[in-house]
Amino acid sequence: MTAPLAEGVPPAVREWLARGLPEADPPFTAERISGGYSMLTYRVADRSGRGWVLRHAPAGRHEGGAHDVGREARAMAALCTTPVPVPRVRLTGTADDPLGLPCHVTDFVDGHVLGNAEAAAALLEPPALRRASLDVVATLAALHTVAPDEIGLGDLGPRRSYLSRQLHRWRSVIAGAADGAPTQAAELGRIAQDLERRMPRDDRCRVVHGDYRLGNAIVGPDGEIRAVLDWELVTLGEPLADLGLLAAFWDPPAEAMLGVRLATSAPGAAGLGEALAHYAGLTGASLDDFEYHYRMACWRVAGTALRALHRYRSGVMNDAVDTSKFVAACDAWIRLANAPALGR
Repeated sequence: MTAPLAEGVPPAVREWLARGLPEADPPFTAERISGGYSMLTYRVADRSGRGWVLRHAPAGRHEGGAHDVGREARAMAALCTTPVPVPRVRLTGTADDPLGLPCHVTDFVDGHVLGNAEAAAALLEPPALRRASLDVVATLAALHTVAPDEIGLGDLGPRRSYLSRQLHRWRSVIAGAADGAPTQAAELGRIAQDLERRMPRDDRCRVVHGDYRLGNAIVGPDGEIRAVLDWELVTLGEPLADLGLLAAFWDPPAEAMLGVRLATSAPGAAGLGEALAHYAGLTGASLDDFEYHYRMACWRVAGTALRALHRYRSGVMNDAVDTSKFVAACDAWIRLANAPALGR
């Protein structure tokens, strides 16, 4: 099925947008924003060039998890009352609305996405990148100091056993995608057994982003984190899981194995050790179990690559993509999950 906005904004959707965005000056255009394999994201603009962002799940994928746009919108709307910077939610839609898919529309936040070291060096001066690398940590600390009940998110997910739930969920994902890369799936299964044996205390309850990294933030030219994006995996759980993922996309070993220089390697960025110390200082959290959460984050990302490989090969996602990159990424993250975290 073709994406609803692939050939422009249909009349019924234009009317729906105009009703929900009274300040807009129709007609609207829609341009796909690159990045991400679980949600489709568009910049919607009116006649004057004013912009908003519309996100929806792929056609036929309306279930929860990585496609729960309603959950994402609810979390962002609640967090807008906190120090955590998020885009303002303007509209939400269901499958019964004109787009025909669950979706939401937010204000467009101007700024930079620092996808790699080259982009970071080109867009930010070293002092600004240093600020961004520390501000993304401070923003995570701010998220983890929010009491879920106080912002209406106390029922966002189960309040216990986050790590057990993640293991169960991703084991299921990996098993369902094993046909595309059985060797990698078997190794991920072995790592899961080790993670289960070594699982630390698992009873803390905070809002957890689920995919927290510098590449999922909008950064101003001065290095300020203007907005945290991609909340589709948000839930309640162990906050160090977010820190583990942030570190996995920070740590130098990821560069060698993924074949890309990370934004945090550009001149000016804080090192991982400083970033971890900054988080601990702001939250008072013990990092005794950090190594575990780093490994689990790498294991999860490997599972994400395996799932993406399966979806493209099975035709669920029909964009033209070289699927060999998913195999290489899965292998890289497996090696990271089997290695100790460096840079502390």
